[in-house]
Amino acid sequence: MKRWSKALLPVLALGLAVAGCGGSGNGNGGADAGGAANEAADAGGAAEPAKKVELTLWSFEARDPHKTINQKAIEKFNAEHPNIKLKAEFFDDESFKQKIKVAMAGNRMPDLFTYWSGDQLRTLVDGGVAGDLTEQLSADAAFKDSILPGGLESFSYDGKNYAVPLAMNAVMIYYNKEIFEKNGLQPPATWSDLETAVQKLNEAKVIPIAVAGKDRWPVLHWFSYLAQRIGGDEPFQAAAAGTSDFTDPSFIEAGQKLSKLAAADKGFVNGFLGLDYGAAEALFTQGKAAMYMQGDWAVAGFVKDDAFAAKVGFVPFPTAEGGKSDQTTFQGGFGFGYAMSSKADKAAAYEAIKFLSSPQTRSEISEQAGTIQPFKDVQLDQASMKPLAYEVMSFISANAKGFFPYYDQGLDPKRSEAMLNAVVSIASKPDADVKAELEKVKK
Repeated sequence: MKRWSKALLPVLALGLAVAGCGGSGNGNGGADAGGAANEAADAGGAAEPAKKVELTLWSFEARDPHKTINQKAIEKFNAEHPNIKLKAEFFDDESFKQKIKVAMAGNRMPDLFTYWSGDQLRTLVDGGVAGDLTEQLSADAAFKDSILPGGLESFSYDGKNYAVPLAMNAVMIYYNKEIFEKNGLQPPATWSDLETAVQKLNEAKVIPIAVAGKDRWPVLHWFSYLAQRIGGDEPFQAAAAGTSDFTDPSFIEAGQKLSKLAAADKGFVNGFLGLDYGAAEALFTQGKAAMYMQGDWAVAGFVKDDAFAAKVGFVPFPTAEGGKSDQTTFQGGFGFGYAMSSKADKAAAYEAIKFLSSPQTRSEISEQAGTIQPFKDVQLDQASMKPLAYEVMSFISANAKGFFPYYDQGLDPKRSEAMLNAVVSIASKPDADVKAELEKVKK
């Protein structure tokens, strides 16, 4: 299974073709400019079922504009497919994880569901609850070939495909340019730069970094980026495969740096363990926190207020002095997609997945949220895009030379939970016993 890629580019260039002027005029987010990719979404695939079929969809794309765009797409799908009735429920990430866990245990999975790549999906495959899409995709060459290289492979196990990617994402540090300028700061290029910024911001009584500790995975972003910048990709590859563990020196150093920055130096906002995604984002968008690290999906929240969006800058995660990686490697890639239950009506389920993951639907999300869609040759209408969304997409396309995985997705669920708990514990204690915490993450 291929969990990461150091050479996905110039793949991104294929997925970001932006028209400089003009509009679609059809309410479809400029998707008609997609040409071949859109035609691929309309051609081939499974036939409409002869009998009426009802499908359930569980999705963690619960924040706008994603939710609203998906809801409109579902309404359109139902109107165009009279023999299929698709009903959707949306959940935040943590609620979604619990729902799926219970559904899997009781063998009562939804027909369709969004899910993460890596060992997270592998667990559902091994448990026999994720459906095989290989036959449908093989019969639908035009749609299959319209997906960016590496997209389907990110959800493939033992030569079979179990999901269709929905986006290509990258995690960066977003910062308030006005706050930085007022305090004489430059965006951090090195870890030392970041430590200096935290010190100056605390002296100015400004919250340095907003973090959703209650959700845990935003804290893991900090640890995994540090570990990758220090040790490169190999330590995680070995730990994930079970040939090594998380007591490698690069992980220990990453934990020590995280504990110092977050707790000892008070880089993370006071009380971050009680903040969820929305509360942490609000600290940033209300101008109370200077920095906020998230995936490019967060841009959708920033551009709701044009005045605030104009203040937002962004920078790749800093390098670690003496480390093995640089700022051209991003955490992210094809992180999540649409999958189906092994018990779902395959013909109907594939039609729904294809429709909801098509360029027509994902283009609108790209233009409003600034996330790169996983299709070739799809033009986006720059005139209809928020400037920040366009800037973020362009920057990632021009600067990303490779990706490494979200650590919780690259591990089986047991170790993923242990890792999430370990990094939260490390970040919350100035004197954290880093090695003892990481020893708990065992295969």
